[in-house]
Amino acid sequence: MAKIAFTVLWAGVLMAVDRTLDGFTWAQYLAVFALGGIYAFTINKLPERRNKSA
Repeated sequence: MAKIAFTVLWAGVLMAVDRTLDGFTWAQYLAVFALGGIYAFTINKLPERRNKSA
């Protein structure tokens, strides 16, 4: 559940940054690349849901 919530929150952050940088194409590319890296690093650090029935 934490990964889903973080993904939805991060999508909002990405959209806000993209809208803020509208008109600066190079800055949008740089921001999306940086935020994608931060997302990938963070999503791997979040705890996974453990299925106790298995």
